[in-house]
Amino acid sequence: MTLHKVLIASASPDNVNVNSVLRDYVVEGFRRAFPDTESVGVPYEGALSAASAFRPDLTVVFGSLMIDGTDYYRLADVVHRNGGLLAFWLHDDPYEFDANERIFSLADIIFTNDEASLDFYPVDLPVYHLPLGTSELAHSRVVDRRVAPDLFFCGHLFENRQRFLQELFNKVPDCPGRVLAMGTAQPGIEPAWWSAATVPNRSLPDFYAAAVAVLNIGRDLSLANRRYMIKPSTPGPRTFEAACAGAAQIFVGSGLEVVNYFEPDREILLADSVDQFIVQWTRLVEDRTLSVEIGRRAQARALADHSYTQRAKTLMTAAARC
Repeated sequence: MTLHKVLIASASPDNVNVNSVLRDYVVEGFRRAFPDTESVGVPYEGALSAASAFRPDLTVVFGSLMIDGTDYYRLADVVHRNGGLLAFWLHDDPYEFDANERIFSLADIIFTNDEASLDFYPVDLPVYHLPLGTSELAHSRVVDRRVAPDLFFCGHLFENRQRFLQELFNKVPDCPGRVLAMGTAQPGIEPAWWSAATVPNRSLPDFYAAAVAVLNIGRDLSLANRRYMIKPSTPGPRTFEAACAGAAQIFVGSGLEVVNYFEPDREILLADSVDQFIVQWTRLVEDRTLSVEIGRRAQARALADHSYTQRAKTLMTAAARC
């Protein structure tokens, strides 16, 4: 099947979609990968009218299905009546897996961000693993020196992250002044070492590029994952974004799927405990040249293998087989 027109639509309205910027990255990837294909991105609230007027060969609904009030039935009807394919690229598996059932009868093809979730989809549905990625334009930075801080973390302060960072601060007394830990948190639980702030997406890569080390630790909070209690396996998008910015990441976790994307000790460092993390962090602090070298290699790998340009090629290859 030849795909001349692609519509990328968010799965939830922009006023509640904290990841709406990712849609722009996906559109960028399609345009760079397929310059002869007309690729258009729209918010959820514009998807139905865009599908009617644009008549895409492929519509990709991208994002979270959890928002109450969202309806994909009318969109599916328009897309299919016009002879197009309807794909869903879900980026919150497995944390919201139970919400996915609502689109099983609508989708021609599904892409899940999480490899561990693949086995829990219906066997008669074409489902592929497609991690999130990075934008060459938005995230790439020059990697030449490390200024400060010695350690950087940005994200929501889920309980597991708070426990990890608190143990780190307890074991390394001189952490204050060396560590910048920032992001959002539940009101009233911010520790003294936490900086409550929302970092614009355009600025976050600058922090990644400047820090000696970047802490990469996932979350342990699911919103709709009771049916199968799937444990996540695939690294989140910031793993690829930070690598593209040239960060020297220390990845904390028990799973090893990350080594499918970055080579340990060359492109990323691994740790499965606070003590092991301290060992890896010390290596980078004592040898900032190593930090820069790891960051440069990670950036090269991210640009070669994990950009949204590459993700678009993978998606289109699978969709063309439908």
